[in-house]
Amino acid sequence: MSEKIIYSKIEKYASYYKHPSYYLERKMLNALKRGIRKEAIETLNVINRMERARLADSPVRSVKNSLIASCTLFTRAAIDADVPPEDAFSHSDVHILEIEALNNLYLLKKYEYIMLEDYFQLIEKYRQEHYSPLTIKIVQHIHENITDRITLNSISALVNRSTAYISMFFKHEVGIGLMDYINLNKAEESKYFIKYTNTSIAEIAYLFSYCNPAYFSNIFKKYIGMTPSEFRMSK
Repeated sequence: MSEKIIYSKIEKYASYYKHPSYYLERKMLNALKRGIRKEAIETLNVINRMERARLADSPVRSVKNSLIASCTLFTRAAIDADVPPEDAFSHSDVHILEIEALNNLYLLKKYEYIMLEDYFQLIEKYRQEHYSPLTIKIVQHIHENITDRITLNSISALVNRSTAYISMFFKHEVGIGLMDYINLNKAEESKYFIKYTNTSIAEIAYLFSYCNPAYFSNIFKKYIGMTPSEFRMSK
């Protein structure tokens, strides 16, 4: 089954929810952590086309409460992306004060995108301070092409360095081997397809460019600690 068909099926499944589904939220936050603006914004657009939960009697108060919840999610995503908690919560405090100061529905809804962009910049700033341009380029490529088949040779060609060099350099700077990083992130990304959609394990395996479902299951178990089927059945 093609990737386009799989994504179409997943989006149709998500649209059945009155409240923005947990799958869509996790997809957006995962894109934020990975630094993929286009995917995060597109997912937020899908969420905002759905009917918002009513969180207060006043429409303005309801949207404010919703945005504060979004701010909390963005903050946690930034911390998961290794931003120091004190920096992430400092941004959260500023945004919550700004949300409370706004009383126009249009401006409030627009502010959610401003918050999202701010957290993208925060994560990027932290990475630029802690990783070399070479590592940032490799990590960005992996996250932007997470469903593709990514190999040491393809990374080597991308950055014009030998496979031995990038393997040693990446592990020294990130603390994990390059192929381990790729497979770990594929496993993490696939969790949301497994848990929150009806897509079969075989379809998900092919979506993430694994040669067969059995190999995908082995990889998933290595990094997540259980098979995809066990994860789907877990709470």
